[in-house]
Amino acid sequence: MNVDNPSSLIALARQQMLQGNLDGAIHSLTGALSLDVQNVTAHALLALCLVERRRLAAAEHEARAALALGPQSAFAHLALGKVHVARRRLREAEASFREAAAIDPDSDMPFNALGELYLHERRMREARECIDAAIERDPDDTSNHALLALWHLSQNDLARAESLAREVLGRSPDDHGALNVLGWTELRSGRIDSAYEHAVWAVRNAPDDKNALELLCAVKARRSLLLGLWFRFNAFIAGGSGTRTIALLIGMYLGVRLLSLMLADFGYEAAAQIVSYAWIAFCVYSWVAPTLFQRMLRKELEQVRLRPDF
Repeated sequence: MNVDNPSSLIALARQQMLQGNLDGAIHSLTGALSLDVQNVTAHALLALCLVERRRLAAAEHEARAALALGPQSAFAHLALGKVHVARRRLREAEASFREAAAIDPDSDMPFNALGELYLHERRMREARECIDAAIERDPDDTSNHALLALWHLSQNDLARAESLAREVLGRSPDDHGALNVLGWTELRSGRIDSAYEHAVWAVRNAPDDKNALELLCAVKARRSLLLGLWFRFNAFIAGGSGTRTIALLIGMYLGVRLLSLMLADFGYEAAAQIVSYAWIAFCVYSWVAPTLFQRMLRKELEQVRLRPDF
């Protein structure tokens, strides 16, 4: 490959990104920019790599550089949107993705990004519309179908999510999104050993992918006596829409209060106190367990950084 040609270095970087070799991609893109500092694509791709490396200040600098050089570049707007997502500026991210879609309405990438964003916000109808739009524009891109599998998983349709994930992996065995979805469907279905195998496979293919590490930690939490109950409850309570989740939580609280009042009215003061204390203990447990899970996730992240050949 001609290392004096920016286009060749950008092509190499794209291949390295697909292989999960972010350090190699950053090196290639830095070399491309040393030869052509005004290359919009190189700046935007470098921004995406830096987002994955969580170097968000540098990522935003590169994304804004790409946008300054190419204000009508859909890819530059897309890269800036990804930076906004990483910095949790979700309204700005939505605006950037919408602008990218307006500039290049035939590209599937802005609609894929919007679908992923709306899934995160549990705006399920809008997410499905954008995912369908992405698939319509590029039915051969497995990431679009993996995102559709994730949508079905979010709807607690495990059978459909698993079927779509397996279809994607049949075409692209290393697709990170499909591996994660398949792992989660296995875990929610109680197939713990199989879920663990998929989690390890996902982490080995993408050691820096937080979603893959979260899946691995979820499998460990499911096996844990302390976190297992919380995981089952969280999986049940989070399945479906946000409205359903709120309704279940309110219903649980009202049910506990009603039971406590009824026991007190019938003269079972001690039992009423036990119910109240049990509810308080449950609330404390539900607050502590996510902290323990996040601590487990951070520990896994540190181990992966210490084991670059994982």
